[in-house]
Amino acid sequence: MKKYLITASCCLTLSSLFFSCKDTSGKNNAAITETVSSIEQKKYKVGDNIDIPISNLDGITKVVVSVDEQEVSSNFKIDGKTIGLGNHTVNLKFFKGDEETNSRDFTFVVYADKPAATWNYEVVGTYPHNPDYFTQGFYYKNGNIFEGTGLRDGKTRLIEYKLGASTPTKLYQIKDDVFGEGITEMDGFIYQLTWQDRFIYKYDLNFNQVKKFDMPSQIIEGWGIVTIGNEFAITEGSQRIHYYDKDFKYLRTIQAFDSERPYSYLNEIEYHDGLIYSNIYIKNGNVDNGNIVVIDPKTGAVIAKFDMGDLKGKQGNPQAQEFNGIAFKENGNMLVTGKLWDKIFEIKIKK
Repeated sequence: MKKYLITASCCLTLSSLFFSCKDTSGKNNAAITETVSSIEQKKYKVGDNIDIPISNLDGITKVVVSVDEQEVSSNFKIDGKTIGLGNHTVNLKFFKGDEETNSRDFTFVVYADKPAATWNYEVVGTYPHNPDYFTQGFYYKNGNIFEGTGLRDGKTRLIEYKLGASTPTKLYQIKDDVFGEGITEMDGFIYQLTWQDRFIYKYDLNFNQVKKFDMPSQIIEGWGIVTIGNEFAITEGSQRIHYYDKDFKYLRTIQAFDSERPYSYLNEIEYHDGLIYSNIYIKNGNVDNGNIVVIDPKTGAVIAKFDMGDLKGKQGNPQAQEFNGIAFKENGNMLVTGKLWDKIFEIKIKK
């Protein structure tokens, strides 16, 4: 995504145990610690139950359980909606009658049912791409590419050009000193994220800027944005995808996980045929990777992944940076490019 790394917001390692005990006698401390430790160490999937037993706790008559600050039953089910895939925080309060005698805070992780499949691809065409474009947002419509670029000092732009052309038909240079990110279209307007500047720009289709939104508080940084029906889905560089209505009112969040791991550094995203496709900015310390993951937009389950790491070597600009940019043509083929690349590749997906 950027010119340096940020700290990922997800972690596979379960959190350390934190607790504050009000049970001065300490009679229940060991039993509670053992219960919490057992929950933390298990690998959960949607449909599993988590039971908080109190029968072996001296004098405890009730336990109040909150998951992600929402109260649930003491024997709660991971339903995939209230509690979905990913990392979750839990607070337990133990009561003797009306008196709270003990509490614990910990985390657990929910994984998808299946590992991500590996999908293959075939390059079926190439088109020119301006190597001056630091690609951050990218989509296709009616034979045209719409592209949002990043970097400061006047290099954040909104651009439209015919697929196959080397010069733009429309170009708007952002007057503010911001770092542009993902773009999308909804109801005849184009929306462009900024990275750390915490603004979202709205344009009409003639590239007239008509509104500037404040970035919603849930978003750490603006990375990618796509339209799914009448909602926006936004990535922030973590494994999380946040959903908003057309006025950027928060709706919900999903987390990208398969049965083995989270997929963080979600970057530029596209929606096609009921699925989200997202560039991964970094994997295992490699910034210059070519990975795309395919995500269920309802649950966050990562169902497939591509390794397109060889494409960067097939374009000709030695200054080219990260793989970034996904769009889909009417025939279902995928268009991909990268920051400062001199080519767009047309890809036929092989599942």
